[in-house]
Amino acid sequence: MKSLLKEIHYNDIDFAEYSSQQFATVIFDRNEDSETAQITVLRSGKINQFDGDNRFNPSARRHSSCVYVREEWDDGKVIKICTIQHKGNTLVEIHRVTDEELLYLFKTSNLNELLYT
Repeated sequence: MKSLLKEIHYNDIDFAEYSSQQFATVIFDRNEDSETAQITVLRSGKINQFDGDNRFNPSARRHSSCVYVREEWDDGKVIKICTIQHKGNTLVEIHRVTDEELLYLFKTSNLNELLYT
């Protein structure tokens, strides 16, 4: 039985090879179709939880977990690698991340401090 569902290369998502750094994990804990979610942010050995909206939750209806990754040079891109369950299927998706999302989830006004410390 094959365990690999699909191989994705960095070139497929325009992300440089061997130059990325995981910096946070975010869990969106949402009741089905709820407009809000409990958001848990794990970063730098600390946990921050808050009730928030679902605008950055990659799941259209329920829970998801996302690992946030950045390229390790100035102005490097940030992506999130997400696990989502939908109608009995587990999906792994890769999404680009906006500055607005980073500011909202990580409760900071200084992106350089967030990404480069």
